[in-house]
Amino acid sequence: MSNDNNIYLTKIQSLVLKGIAIFCIISHNFFHLFPPITYQNEMSLNPANISNFVRDFSWTEIINCLFSFLGFYGVYIFVLLSGYGISKAFMNTDKKTLYFIAEHIFKIYKLFLISALVYCIIVPDINFKALGKVLSLTSNFSPETLFIVCGPWWFFSLIIQLYLCFFFLYKLIAKDISNIIFIWFIYIIIAFYWVTFNGPTIDLYANAVGHIPEFSLGIFLALYEKQLSFLYMHRFNLTALLVSLVVLVLAQVYFYAFVLSFFFSAVIFLSAYRLFPTQNQFWIFTGKISPYLFGFNGFLYRGFFIKYAAEAQSSIWQIACWLGWLIVNYAFAYTAYHFLKFKK
Repeated sequence: MSNDNNIYLTKIQSLVLKGIAIFCIISHNFFHLFPPITYQNEMSLNPANISNFVRDFSWTEIINCLFSFLGFYGVYIFVLLSGYGISKAFMNTDKKTLYFIAEHIFKIYKLFLISALVYCIIVPDINFKALGKVLSLTSNFSPETLFIVCGPWWFFSLIIQLYLCFFFLYKLIAKDISNIIFIWFIYIIIAFYWVTFNGPTIDLYANAVGHIPEFSLGIFLALYEKQLSFLYMHRFNLTALLVSLVVLVLAQVYFYAFVLSFFFSAVIFLSAYRLFPTQNQFWIFTGKISPYLFGFNGFLYRGFFIKYAAEAQSSIWQIACWLGWLIVNYAFAYTAYHFLKFKK
């Protein structure tokens, strides 16, 4: 059994998971922009990518290859933790529902505005029309505008959409524990229909519908963490980890496994953490400043460091560029955290 009266994720545990997840995300955002691996099955599936990965994989560039091809999966632990965190907050508030949700959306949007302000200071040539499109939270409605201005910012629109769905999902899951199966079943029908009739397009996974399973799992864990003792069992988490790994491997080839991969990528983080718990201070610190790491990393001198990394003939020099860029990001993020104290 767990400590803290069967609290599934303590504040420290959540920070550790956020730290690991954001490190994977920002490292992916750096490495996937130059060879050897410049492709991944992130929002759509191309089965050829896995054979290309095997072909292009290099042990001397293993950090580049693994973060490039797999690092984006850290996004989905953030989706799950958002569902868990907002549910715990809702369970312990006496605020009116609309005010509570509006307050959480404003916190996310405030971070978005801060990130956009830093962007305007740092970036010399600004497309204000495109920036306005992103700030309107509508850029992820179209594949053509999804990654404009700053690629990682699509997540701001996604998480706000999920917050708008929160109360409905929370009430449905709280009403009956079995409703979580109903929610996942509806998602699978939508996803299978989408894949069958629309093919491997990114529209579904750029928006909230494609990530309801991870978000609702977070809500489910928050509501029933004290009743589901098997969640804390070593054998259960080992099984969950192995099953999730199998799904992720199959998801690189089969469309019908791909639609489940985002959910199971979040399960990998959770089950692996419970099997190998850590309270490493680096991950805790990274988790604390993760909102700013996320908000800034897409534009914070990334092009400068990537230019030299891409031109380098040595994998060691590429790693040095990556580490230098990380130091810059951590310095900016800690400064913002120290002065602005973003809290979710």
